[in-house]
Amino acid sequence: MKFVKRISLFFIYPLSMFSLGFAANMAIMEFFYPGKSNEPPQIQQQTLIQPEEESVEVLGSEEPVVTADTHYIVQSYNTVTGESVEEETDAPDKYIGLDRDQLTGEITEYNQNPSLTDLEQGFEYMELISFSAGRVVVRKSYQPPDEEKGFFLLNEDHYVVVYDHSLSSVYMTTDIVVEELPEELQEAILNIKYVENEGELYNFLESYSS
Repeated sequence: MKFVKRISLFFIYPLSMFSLGFAANMAIMEFFYPGKSNEPPQIQQQTLIQPEEESVEVLGSEEPVVTADTHYIVQSYNTVTGESVEEETDAPDKYIGLDRDQLTGEITEYNQNPSLTDLEQGFEYMELISFSAGRVVVRKSYQPPDEEKGFFLLNEDHYVVVYDHSLSSVYMTTDIVVEELPEELQEAILNIKYVENEGELYNFLESYSS
């Protein structure tokens, strides 16, 4: 019986000391770190630092401009016939160094004050067709002055009457009697004779007027 009691004391005593130590440790933790004793251990979070992306500098392309090496093409367009003649020439000095917008502005100014030579040819307007550093194309549209139009000689009541080129109105009346003209000329007038210009008309009038 004493042997069993000794064994019980041998186990109970260390167990009691361990319990007292644990309780004392918990009391100390609660005193110094209130509310922390019951929290589960936290896992330290690691902040991953992403490598900085390498910045890439994008250089914008420069605006093309007219240079001394630029092929400068001028199209002369006839608005009446639809014909177009193309000619390569040197770009005007004041166009050198201009970009598209600046050149367009210069063309607008030219349309407001064209050269005398262009005006004599029936200049209407100038426009930019294409633009690049290597090639510039502009078009000048012209409506040529009316060419001298002819006349028609008709027989009305035995007298020669001159009509304009459209045969819609009388240009002049004459005192020339158709029957007094050479037969070949009479026949031509009866069939409506065409006279190409004023010079030919006045030659006829001087020759056959009384």
